[in-house]
Amino acid sequence: MVLHSVYLTFSSLAYFFLKKNLSPKKYPMFHLIYFPLVWLAYEYISCRSEISFPWILAGNSFTTNLDKIQFIEYTGVYGLSFWIYVISALIFYLYKKLEGNISNLKNKKIISVIIIILLLYIAPNILTKLFFDKNNYPAKEKINVTVIQPNINPWHKWEERPDKLVDEYVSMIKDVMKENKKKIDLIVLPETAFTFSILYPFYDDKYTIIQNLCDSINTPLLSGTNYVKVYDDSTKARPDSKKFKSNGLYYDDFNASILFEPFKDKSLIQRYAKIKLVIASERMPYQEKIPFLKNLITWGVGLSSYSTGIDTTIFLLNNKYKFNTAICYESIYSDFFSRFIDKGAEFSVIITNDGWWGKLFGTYQHNQFALLRAIENRRWIVRCANTGISDIIDPWGNMYDKTPINEKTTFTDEVGIRDEKTFYTKHGDIIWCYVTYIVLILIFAGAAIKTYRKISKRI
Repeated sequence: MVLHSVYLTFSSLAYFFLKKNLSPKKYPMFHLIYFPLVWLAYEYISCRSEISFPWILAGNSFTTNLDKIQFIEYTGVYGLSFWIYVISALIFYLYKKLEGNISNLKNKKIISVIIIILLLYIAPNILTKLFFDKNNYPAKEKINVTVIQPNINPWHKWEERPDKLVDEYVSMIKDVMKENKKKIDLIVLPETAFTFSILYPFYDDKYTIIQNLCDSINTPLLSGTNYVKVYDDSTKARPDSKKFKSNGLYYDDFNASILFEPFKDKSLIQRYAKIKLVIASERMPYQEKIPFLKNLITWGVGLSSYSTGIDTTIFLLNNKYKFNTAICYESIYSDFFSRFIDKGAEFSVIITNDGWWGKLFGTYQHNQFALLRAIENRRWIVRCANTGISDIIDPWGNMYDKTPINEKTTFTDEVGIRDEKTFYTKHGDIIWCYVTYIVLILIFAGAAIKTYRKISKRI
């Protein structure tokens, strides 16, 4: 709350700076042109650093109206934000022109503004009717995916014995396989389903249980887990790497996902380490440059001071299907998410643990934001949450198999495979990058004009 209040202050100052220095006196409302540009630039810039929180983007507010947001396959969520800011500026212009007098509604200029506002508001619906039919995004093939929602209290989970967690998951998976008559192509467990590093040699017995299960059911299993990387050569350790007290070796631990495959050697296991980490709860921003920061906050649930992953891994399922795994918070970064699709992902998986919120708004919001990623990239998304909400989302944003919160449950459903790339997938936020450049040029021009005026007065 404090950091974003600071961010909003900067964007407000930039707006009023342009209003003061680059607004012609003849046109007192001219400054409203800067409003959508500045606030869009603020959103774009604020999401490019480690101190970022795309959760509060204006465009996120329209996820419950699918007919209005289909155009984001070209613009991304920032296009929605820009649309909102433009309409907001026009409504403010209308308010000022009316000056509290309803009789002014007869004025032709005011009528024109009202018509423009209405047209802008319904324009996305018209575009959807004309160009974005639900049937335009067929799957070239479909696979069956099982989602396991274990509903384990996130505070208690880190206190559970590893063998108890493993037994719980094995039991749920065996029950699913008995009840389901379909051939299952992939089973998904949520973020940090294994609170310990199951690939670490100390836990080989737990790894063997899961691997034997995959072999016996002949089905791959994707799961969230802690992952520890040990450096035998200390010179290869990162500036913020941790150190074992027992042997003095440096190591990094990651919030990761791994794919267990039937009859495959442990050394060949596919894995992905989370890149976008939650500020303070998972990692302090820039802690590798300012090491003492990593010790400011320590949680008792195994979350603090995670290391940052470096590669946008694409998983290969059954040597045929390509998919990516976004872990929790990563699913709210639109441009970041699209990189996986551009790299070849034919469907997406989001694993998360939203149990910290319970039934508060955050749980529902986080689930809704996933449909923006589905529409931007026109991909099917499998969402698996520890305590809910879990579901499957199609390329148009429709949700299926939506699970209740705080309920132990499973479901199996079809997921489409697609390889076509949208404009947004291929180009990301390039439009809004240029808008940001324009705003920076305007600010520079405003500063130059302000300086010139001061010099002129002195002369």
